[in-house]
Amino acid sequence: QPHYRLTFTCSPCNTKSTHHISKQGYHRGSVLVTCPGCRNRHVIADHLNIFSDRHFTVEDLMREKGQLVKKGTLGEDGDVEFWE
Repeated sequence: QPHYRLTFTCSPCNTKSTHHISKQGYHRGSVLVTCPGCRNRHVIADHLNIFSDRHFTVEDLMREKGQLVKKGTLGEDGDVEFWE
């Protein structure tokens, strides 16, 4: 199943973690991930309007706050490539 690997640092507890989320869930559903440090749940995408009255992804929220979003690919040989 196609998926994304998302790495972020939890703001409340400063724990960095990596999560695998399905592409279908990210682009068409609602996705939450749980921080392994403080067990706080973070909304990554909401296309089903469960948490808001509008569709959004974590990228939309970060852009609205003026925060940087880095996207990249991980090759089979372990090379990482980032792009704008």
